[in-house]
Amino acid sequence: MIPAAALLLAAAAAARAHVGSPDVFFEGPAGPYPLFIAVRTPTAIPGVAGIEIRTTSDDISRVLLTPTPLTGEAAKYPPLPDEARRSRDDPRFFTGSLWLMTAGSWQVRIRVEGSRGPGELQVPVPAYARSTRELGAVLGAILSILGLILAAGVVSVIGAAVRESGLAPGEEATAGARRRARRAMAGATAAVAALLLLGRLWWTREAAAYDRYIYKPLEMSAAVEASNRLVLRLSDPGWLGRRTLDDFLPDHGHRMHLFVVQLPAMERIWHLHPEHAGPGLFAQPLPDMPASRYQLFADVVHPNGFPETITAGIDLPSIRGTPLTGDDTGTAPAAGITMQPEPGGWEAGKPYRLRFRVAGPDPIELYMGMPGHAVVLKQDLTVYSHIHPTGTPPMAAVSLTSAGGSAAHRHHDALPPEVSFPYGFPTPGPYRVFVQIKRRGVVGTAWFDVDVRETTDPTLSGSRPTR
Repeated sequence: MIPAAALLLAAAAAARAHVGSPDVFFEGPAGPYPLFIAVRTPTAIPGVAGIEIRTTSDDISRVLLTPTPLTGEAAKYPPLPDEARRSRDDPRFFTGSLWLMTAGSWQVRIRVEGSRGPGELQVPVPAYARSTRELGAVLGAILSILGLILAAGVVSVIGAAVRESGLAPGEEATAGARRRARRAMAGATAAVAALLLLGRLWWTREAAAYDRYIYKPLEMSAAVEASNRLVLRLSDPGWLGRRTLDDFLPDHGHRMHLFVVQLPAMERIWHLHPEHAGPGLFAQPLPDMPASRYQLFADVVHPNGFPETITAGIDLPSIRGTPLTGDDTGTAPAAGITMQPEPGGWEAGKPYRLRFRVAGPDPIELYMGMPGHAVVLKQDLTVYSHIHPTGTPPMAAVSLTSAGGSAAHRHHDALPPEVSFPYGFPTPGPYRVFVQIKRRGVVGTAWFDVDVRETTDPTLSGSRPTR
């Protein structure tokens, strides 16, 4: 159950933090070498992204990292690569850091060299400024005191220079020299005060300019028309110029993936695909739904590969709708699915494979080109992530890399009875994980509760690079 105060807090946090899961997790092969990649994105732009690479291969000699924009002319002219550092404790673990200089859609190109030849893998990475860091009260007080001492010292030096610079050793200053010194100190005080004021005005203007650089997600309003037609209207609050609202890339064949979660119990979820009905306008016929409060999460991808999740809440009356068709799925339960526990429990920030075992005689079938889809949702709604067996990047963005996403969309004659999703829970607290699996032509949904505690790893606690 979610209290009303928590819902209000969640709505505010989602608007600021792009639904609270900024890091990128991706799994795939670089040639013959399987890689599990975590990209710790910076909170400020320009900023430094931390790269973590895990592999099961023992024959890798070195790993090279190169950041480039995902699209455009600059993607054709990459800079010289940086070499990732191999861990002294684990030879299968590599780390590195890369500067992301502008907001937008980037990719990290990973080149692996080893005994079986070279291999490459590209990971889409959205970069955007999420916040500015506040100056701590103690540090601010210390700097203010030091600034006042410095200002007083400047005024004192000017007064002493005017009063005593022309005196011989041991000679006393005259009354006239003291008057001139006082006038000079008064003028210096006014000049220093003016400089401090101008500096404050400059800093305030620069801070306001950077605040406009802070990411602002698209906004969405939702309404039901004609008894069961859900209409979504998107708007741009303004961020780094104007974003167009009618050119989203198809992702798994759909311009929008909409997840509808019933509140407060969060036990029912619908995965829908509204049709584009005009600039910034999407519409979806709803199935039968009970009267309740619902939270909407709409995933879209811009032409440059930049993904956005747009959120809204809506109170619905009892809906007498139409049966779902195509890739739209409802709340049909999926029997025989178990989530594999993590030895030692789950910790915030650590990368994991969320593993689900599927029992029974019916084999797993591809659902929109994937063995499964998952949604990670924190109980207070401050974290939401739609993930695939390849990771958190949408396939529309993966398809823009030089690899084109072909490896991620490989079809299999027979799928194994286990599906895994690379992910790291960003903050401690209670989560609910929904997983959707298709068998015998029917997509079923199962959900599992996960309790995530604060990490004990000092490298993940307060050490993320920000600038």
